[in-house]
Amino acid sequence: MSENHESPRTTDIDRREQARERAAQAPSDSPASAGGLSKAEVLDAIPDPHTSSRQYTDDQRRHDDYEDICREFGVKQRALWDVYTESEARQYGHVEAGELKLEKYLVPNYTHHAWEYDDTKMLAGGTDFLAVGPPGSGKSTMALNHTVRLLEENDEKVVWRASTARSEWLPFAPWARVCLPEGVDVSARFVPKVPTQEGFDVDLEEIVREVVRYRSPTHLNQERLKEGQFHVVYPDPKMRGIQSIYEDTQEKQYDGLEFSAEDPLNHWWFGYILAQVERGPYHWTSLMFDEIGDIAPEAARNDEYAHYQKVELFKDCMVDARKTGLSIFMFGHTESDIHSMIRRKIRWRVAMSGKANPTKSSQVVGFNNVPMNENLASNQEVGWMMPYNESRFDYPGVRFANFPDPVDMTLKVSFE
Repeated sequence: MSENHESPRTTDIDRREQARERAAQAPSDSPASAGGLSKAEVLDAIPDPHTSSRQYTDDQRRHDDYEDICREFGVKQRALWDVYTESEARQYGHVEAGELKLEKYLVPNYTHHAWEYDDTKMLAGGTDFLAVGPPGSGKSTMALNHTVRLLEENDEKVVWRASTARSEWLPFAPWARVCLPEGVDVSARFVPKVPTQEGFDVDLEEIVREVVRYRSPTHLNQERLKEGQFHVVYPDPKMRGIQSIYEDTQEKQYDGLEFSAEDPLNHWWFGYILAQVERGPYHWTSLMFDEIGDIAPEAARNDEYAHYQKVELFKDCMVDARKTGLSIFMFGHTESDIHSMIRRKIRWRVAMSGKANPTKSSQVVGFNNVPMNENLASNQEVGWMMPYNESRFDYPGVRFANFPDPVDMTLKVSFE
């Protein structure tokens, strides 16, 4: 697909309208409408692409994507820097007027990115966190919230690690720039969450703002990722362009490590991180790494795919990521699901609702101290989180907005 700013984008929108017309004309007993909503009804439920922003039009006078997202979902802008008013200070007693409502060295620090700070307690460069919570605790919704703040604060390039079997990013489909590997046939299908109902095939162009193709991780980072935009990136099953980057990286060499088309699909992400660290460009870029345990599990071994060595590579890249403006935000069910090599490099944690937060340093690999001495998280409702580091925690916690799915279906993608 060309990068021309007019023709391909118009084609994506036209394709979407044509698909809706075809779906609406489908007979009622066709597979496109069997069981639950019809294909036309599902496509109609997905909001139209947002095409008037600065990011899409390249017109610097226009508003930003994040502003439109905030308006659409009723999210307050600039909430990262909310301060207590004089009346609130009198009401609460223990705070002062003008004081930040959020603990400065937690959410504001890992969200707002700068190469240096006058306040030496603020950590500069790329940041990170690991958010832990059981299924249904709101991890993916929190990731969408964090995406909005990153776009707002840093004009960030946000990369959502797309899975072929999940689609938690769908609430942001009207702003999504979906990145697919070049030369690979990709099919997509909406699958109902009720297994007795029937799904249907769709073109990705029917449901998102843009679809672009990339040749390699370097091409993706340098030519396809755009500042201030939300990108949904599907990995390349052919692993193209990764081995050459690895061979050129003299300081990161590991016995038996080689990238090839025989590797598991999610191993592409090790190569992606390496490419960003080694080749840039070094604009603020954030990777939203949902289900990190699928990529870097504690059980990784020196197998035929050199999985353990790739986790080592990931670990070594994390230090360089901070220096190059790459932030990596990870989400998992439990601490122990993620390899300890990675956990030792993570500087912030986020406790989610429905699971007891740690109260001892032995429960958090890489921390010498845990500031909480009691369970504050397990009885909280969905939509709550508690960020912490070794010396501070934000309590009574942080509430985040809900971004409802436009349809009660999962978008699954397959490579052919």
